Amino acid sequence: MSNPCQTSSGTPREARPAMLMERRAFLARSAAAGAAAWAVPEVLSMDPVAAAVGSCPGLAVYEFVGGLDGWTIFNSWGPGAAGLWGQNSEIDRDGGSLHYGRGSAGNYDTGGRNSGRIRSPNYSVPSEGVNSVTFTVMRDVELRAGGEHDLLQLTTQQGSKSEVLWSAGSDGGTGGQFEFHIVTIPAHLNGNNVRFHFEFDTVDGLNNDGEGIYIGRFEITGCPADP
Repeated sequence: MSNPCQTSSGTPREARPAMLMERRAFLARSAAAGAAAWAVPEVLSMDPVAAAVGSCPGLAVYEFVGGLDGWTIFNSWGPGAAGLWGQNSEIDRDGGSLHYGRGSAGNYDTGGRNSGRIRSPNYSVPSEGVNSVTFTVMRDVELRAGGEHDLLQLTTQQGSKSEVLWSAGSDGGTGGQFEFHIVTIPAHLNGNNVRFHFEFDTVDGLNNDGEGIYIGRFEITGCPADP
């Protein structure tokens, strides 16, 4: 029996996370500097349902090469405002990404708390099946117990209702690499028009001397319902 979650080329899509991380490896720091500055965090666990649908067909892909791909920046969003989201065009970074910060030579220190949001185009979630989002992210943030600072969240908005799908805080970052994540879109959103947001909030004005956030790729995938 054919696998409804197989790509058209016959290649399982689950092989792509390793390929994406390898292709998008972040090479800015030397090995010595990286060893001194970074403590690689544990790999975040994934929802097993989401992991199971990682081989399903892509419905919409945003890679931010040469533009925003229809996404919108709101640097006045949040309790801190003064946000630093923008288009990143440094080829040695990712070839294209959305970045919160001042680039490879900068930081996200504005002298106080700062925050901002990026928003996807409107998207109609299929009414049936298991739908997910996959994305790659590099974070260079402060290390602070509890993870309640330098908070990055992926949220979805349907009308006036907002829901957090994924979040990461002040764990030091991703060790200089783009991480790959798969998150299931809640079934109650099936058949609805939604927007996705990445929201970053430093929470305070301290230790904001890292490079910040890079979103390298964002894809919406869908598995048809079982017969």
